[in-house]
Amino acid sequence: MPATLRLLLALGASSLIGCAGESRYEDPEAVETIDDRFGQTDLHLIVSKMVDSFMGTQVWPEAKPVMLMGAVQNRTRQHLDTKNISDSIRTALIQSGRFRFVAGDQGKGEISEETVYQASGAVDPDTAVELGKQLGASYVMFGRFTEIKKETERVRSRFMKFTLNVVDVENRVLLWSEEQKISKVTEKAFLGW
Repeated sequence: MPATLRLLLALGASSLIGCAGESRYEDPEAVETIDDRFGQTDLHLIVSKMVDSFMGTQVWPEAKPVMLMGAVQNRTRQHLDTKNISDSIRTALIQSGRFRFVAGDQGKGEISEETVYQASGAVDPDTAVELGKQLGASYVMFGRFTEIKKETERVRSRFMKFTLNVVDVENRVLLWSEEQKISKVTEKAFLGW
């Protein structure tokens, strides 16, 4: 291999190594504003507002009501992991000790597999669970995430709204509803977005 070609390959390889980024830990609670898309700070704001509002509501006739976390629709143009939002809200409410949640779609599949296995004869009947004792949810929590996005040559504006509702399963009455609004503006850099 000619010396010139070796030198070019070595320079190319060293420039690729020099372009590698740097990773570091950051405070997950710190404000993050990399751009106008939904981010970790927005998640923290939504969860905090929803949980605080929900915990302040006194519409539950029973202590520790049984709830189901339903779907959160993503009606935005962004890819949003709405399960992440609902998981964080549900976790905070469970940890408060004031609410109980039954398993949703994901948990029901695992429960079904386990009950089939226990009924297969492979499990000691004295330790197998008794079927027909699962709790039904009295209330279902569900929501929607929407956005309005506007853009000019120099400015991009994004308004996001998260709405969460709780409905009484028995009579379909909406008992609680809350919204969290987030508005972000990004000004175009000299050389583009």
